[in-house]
Amino acid sequence: MKKINLFLIMLMLCKLTFSELILNSSNLSPSKYEVFNLEVSFVNEDKEKYKIDGLENFDVLSKGSSNSYNVINGKTTSVKSDVYRLKPKKDGEFTLKLITENGNEKSLLIDVKENKQLDKVMEDRFALQVDIPKKSYYFGEKIPFQENFISTVNISSFSQVKAPNFQDFSVKDITKYNNNSYIQNQIEYKGKQAIELNIFKGILQANSSGEKNIITSEVKVGEPTRDFFYENTTLVGGDNLKIDIKPLPVDTPKNFKDIVGTLTYKENWKNKEVNVGQAITLNLTLSGSGNLALLENLPIENQNDFNVFQSVKNYNEEIKGENYYNEKTFEVAFIPKNGGIEKTPEIVIPYFNTNTEKYENLIIPSQEIKVTGKNLQIDASSNNRPIQKNMENNNSVNKDEITSSGKLTDNLQEVNIKLLETEKTSAKNIYKLAFGIVSLLCLVELITIIYLVLDRKKYKNHKKKINY
Repeated sequence: MKKINLFLIMLMLCKLTFSELILNSSNLSPSKYEVFNLEVSFVNEDKEKYKIDGLENFDVLSKGSSNSYNVINGKTTSVKSDVYRLKPKKDGEFTLKLITENGNEKSLLIDVKENKQLDKVMEDRFALQVDIPKKSYYFGEKIPFQENFISTVNISSFSQVKAPNFQDFSVKDITKYNNNSYIQNQIEYKGKQAIELNIFKGILQANSSGEKNIITSEVKVGEPTRDFFYENTTLVGGDNLKIDIKPLPVDTPKNFKDIVGTLTYKENWKNKEVNVGQAITLNLTLSGSGNLALLENLPIENQNDFNVFQSVKNYNEEIKGENYYNEKTFEVAFIPKNGGIEKTPEIVIPYFNTNTEKYENLIIPSQEIKVTGKNLQIDASSNNRPIQKNMENNNSVNKDEITSSGKLTDNLQEVNIKLLETEKTSAKNIYKLAFGIVSLLCLVELITIIYLVLDRKKYKNHKKKINY
């Protein structure tokens, strides 16, 4: 027993003596455009679960695993390794710290050297151009965002490794494609002929105020070489953009519908002379960078001079050049109640003007129209009530109205009596129909019984003849 315990202790000591955790790099001082290998090895022990802090500063192009066994002078060495192919995202010193599940640690310092000459060469060959007009916006303002990849050399392959990351924005993707391919344009870039690919186009809106981050797309570009089966690859993009979202002033005006931006209008009145009860129509088109999708109805105050009906005819939004633009058209029908010269109600739309940085009102002035015809009058012998001005505030009832109301009640009573008579007649008809159906069923049953009796009698006579 003592020999077995001693043997186990020796094995443990041997393992502690010969087991090792290794973190190694093929290049401790790469440039931003160089790819290097990072190796994590477990010597003479099982591979544990682990994590590598600081790996977020590098693009992991690939990861592979391997196991090897060596025997030297009768001693066996096992090595279990993971190999990462990395490419730095930016210049600077970065520490890679390996931490195993059992708490073992290894650290490695990677110094990514700045190479201005190589940076200049790469920028002249490839670029990921981000178009965003400003670095600060107000909360509620729409933000146009575009990404274009530019190449001045021939490329053998192109792929978007990572899409743009909008961490705290609502996004509407309006990227256009040509047969599932990026739209290409020939442009001039830094004095050279180049190809431009529009890889993303969208409209953003921040979900809250404060400083926000946008991580741009990351694309992988391949250049042909003399070797048919090999190409030089380069990663472009993955930059971090900061945008400041400013809160709106707290003194919001009445009926403010969160429209933030610029706002203009065009009006078109179809007619300016109508009869009483006919509609005069206004086509109102609002446009600008203010978010008109939030304006569902025009703020038109109720008036007793008109009945007002409105609807949305069309709405569209787009990016014009580098700027956001949207347009919305309303159709409004004003139906005058009285004859004479009338004025339509003034339309006031409050919004926050991002140019002046103040709350303002877009005012569509009232329109003077000529209404021909007389006001609707009540006839004492009819049941139509007159359309009175300010009827909502008039609580008095005159004698003519009482008389008319009484006649209306009499008419209603006559109608009710006729309805009752109709219901009774309908009930009698139902009883007759039910009686007819029952009689028909009884007749069919009687015929069936007679047929069965005759058939049975015929069968008996036939049987007697056979017996004789």
